[in-house]
Amino acid sequence: AGYHASSSSTARPPIGGKMEDVKLAKDSLIDYLIFLAERRKNGDEAGDDGAAAREEVPEPLRKFEGSLAAGIATSSAVSYTRLGLTNTANNCYLSVVIQAILPCNALMWILRRCSADDPRRPVFSCMVSLCKEFHTRKPDSHGDVLNLLVMNQVKEVVASWQRLGAQQDAGEFFFWLLSQMHDESKWKVHVPADPAEGTAGEAGEEEDVAPSAWATLVRTSRRAVETRSAGLHEDSPITRTFGGLTQSAVRTKGAKVDSVSLEPFNHLDLDISAPAVTSVRAALEAYCSAEEVNDGQAVRRMQFKLLPKVLVLNLKRFSFVKDMGGPQKIQKAIKYDEKLTLDKAWLVDETESPEYFMTAVICHHGESVHKGHYTAIVRYNAEWYMYDDTCVRRLEPREVGAQQYTVYLLVYQSRGTVDMT
Repeated sequence: AGYHASSSSTARPPIGGKMEDVKLAKDSLIDYLIFLAERRKNGDEAGDDGAAAREEVPEPLRKFEGSLAAGIATSSAVSYTRLGLTNTANNCYLSVVIQAILPCNALMWILRRCSADDPRRPVFSCMVSLCKEFHTRKPDSHGDVLNLLVMNQVKEVVASWQRLGAQQDAGEFFFWLLSQMHDESKWKVHVPADPAEGTAGEAGEEEDVAPSAWATLVRTSRRAVETRSAGLHEDSPITRTFGGLTQSAVRTKGAKVDSVSLEPFNHLDLDISAPAVTSVRAALEAYCSAEEVNDGQAVRRMQFKLLPKVLVLNLKRFSFVKDMGGPQKIQKAIKYDEKLTLDKAWLVDETESPEYFMTAVICHHGESVHKGHYTAIVRYNAEWYMYDDTCVRRLEPREVGAQQYTVYLLVYQSRGTVDMT
């Protein structure tokens, strides 16, 4: 299994607790990534011919030197133990999310190099401890049962989640978990000032600004385009793995400038309420279709500027229905495929879609928004397994795609590497 977490302090206050006077061992992969980001920033700001960029790596972090040169493989053969998870407190939403992320090799690679007891990063530490349970058991332990809620770290994370007043929703918990891990491992991105920023140009001029500019006016021979970004000044290993960028272009009648905004995402919410939406591809087509906004005075078009290594799709099965007086579950079949490639029309400029392959399906069973049960179907190398609380059973390939009325969340991975440098 080879699952060895970095060492750290044994003093661990609860989530949101104070950490004054706690001695920290800054020796995890996250500390190394933050050090590299700070060193790059210092080098950019100093403009001193790279002297700042050659700042010596602290001794506790030298063990990571060279480990990121080839990138982190997004997919790899898995060898963790397939465990059933006890559902003693309506926590099936938690269980299916854990089962769904176990095949995410890049995330597991990062967790193996982080501390299981880092007071600065309680959610990361919890995930290290939790995933270690799956990776360090004997090979013949498949089918054993684990009770997540006997682990203090898990109880603290769940309590933090519940203090938000959140429902027991697998999707909301999944996205909160990614957001928390991002916040615990993020670093600032240095954005150099653009001399063209804030200026207006007339149509007919040549393009003079790089497409990746953060906030600028791009002048092309066809039309001026004002590009704005939202929340693009932070980075993290979670963003590098699950993060992408959408581009929203708005063309207003009579305006000389198109407004283009870039928006980061770690999952996609896909509306499936329209009668014509009967598949994931149809939902993505609707997501990227042009729509009238501002009372018909403008047209907005959504495209993908950057695609994530791990793509999480949320089929919006729960929506507010005015005539019904509240939220209702959309009970319809949605077709999904084991492989997914995004259409060229959905992509910006030279962006190319990798071929994604499905690694997990989370299903919601039940007719009500307020109650139900979650199960997960998860790829284990060439095989598929159904996880229904403590029950774990192998599925035939034909069964994997037969959850069209209950499919709620889909996890797709691409092949290749995640660049963390």
